[in-house]
Amino acid sequence: MIKIDKTIASIVHSPTLWANDLVHEKRSRHETVYHMGFGESPFPVPERMKKALADAAHRKEYLKAEGLHELVETIKDYYRPIYGDEYINRSDVLIAPGSKLILYALQMAIEGDLLMPVPSWVSYEPQAKMLRQNVIKVPTTLDDDGYHIDPEDLRRIIHQARQEGKNPSKIILNAPNNPTGLTIPADELPDLAEICKQENIFIISDEIYGFVSFDGQYRSIAPLVPDMTAVSSGLSKHLSLGGWRIGIGFIPKGAPGLQGALRSIVSETWSCAPSPIQQACIEAYKRHKDIEDHIQACTDIHALMNQTVSEGLRGHGIIAPTVQGAFYNYPDFDPFRAALAARGIKTSHDIQETLLKDYNLATLPGKAFGAAEDVLTLRISGCDYDGAAALAAYQGGAKLDRSFIETYAPRVLKAIDVFGEFVGKNK
Repeated sequence: MIKIDKTIASIVHSPTLWANDLVHEKRSRHETVYHMGFGESPFPVPERMKKALADAAHRKEYLKAEGLHELVETIKDYYRPIYGDEYINRSDVLIAPGSKLILYALQMAIEGDLLMPVPSWVSYEPQAKMLRQNVIKVPTTLDDDGYHIDPEDLRRIIHQARQEGKNPSKIILNAPNNPTGLTIPADELPDLAEICKQENIFIISDEIYGFVSFDGQYRSIAPLVPDMTAVSSGLSKHLSLGGWRIGIGFIPKGAPGLQGALRSIVSETWSCAPSPIQQACIEAYKRHKDIEDHIQACTDIHALMNQTVSEGLRGHGIIAPTVQGAFYNYPDFDPFRAALAARGIKTSHDIQETLLKDYNLATLPGKAFGAAEDVLTLRISGCDYDGAAALAAYQGGAKLDRSFIETYAPRVLKAIDVFGEFVGKNK
């Protein structure tokens, strides 16, 4: 009989995928479920991308570990106006089957423990644990101005961890942020960059939602610390291509040994991202007007849906900052703590279970994103609608207002009402 490694056995199935599987199971039984638990962009694949993939279907060869040369060069040109010449010239691009593997490979390659702002995406911590690395949590504050990390608080946590015998060596920053839908204000990035330079902390900048920023501004810390920042991104969010499994990374040449270490990891694990996918994705980075218009239209709809959710939650007395990007809200039910406790609801997991069991509303508990057990937060995604119909209507001239949501995303509005019913019983 085999024995499963204890560390691996302790890691539960991804809560986002678990929630999605459960909703599909309920819907297969024809139950009405309000699905706010899974962050998958609902929009269709652009026609140009479909054609490009069909045209590349003949490709079957292994490619270089770094990726298809034409794709790599096209990506550099696409990001040059965003990052500037210095960062682009001092970095190389890595293509992978999904950005999740780039994040994992970076954590694997860089010795030491992970500094993780909380809340953060569900996979950062399990990845670190699989690598037998400590996870050192960094508190944040959330408000209508964004997702804030106090630089001096970060320095204090680094020093304290070192005094405890830990080795904080890297931090993952994610903006716009999953699960909060908030972003780190641009004027706060220089101080964070300076602390990381002074304390020799390598930055992994997860920018998978970078182009789903509702004010149209792409923010990155990478140009501020070019030799100490790797970027992870891809096409799964702004082009709704999650199932294509294409991730891109910018790896700084000035980080000694990092590029060689990543090449070794790639050569012994995924070898290369699929060649037809790499060939097709060149079209995503050529700044074609139809692709750029598609990205903007999808972002406009995401903004309407998720900011409407923020407003609706606040109307029910729930703490919910106005979101700035991505597909998410991160409501806090602390104003109802006493009433919830009287019903035996004391954790975010309790809230999640009650909503799913009694209201058929799927969410994710804040604990899955690193929050403490007694923090009463949820992550909810405003993507439960027919993206193809909504996009076609908007591109056809429909106004983005409440009537648009009533027509094309009624389940989103109903979910807001369900939250009201839930807290109404706890006043």
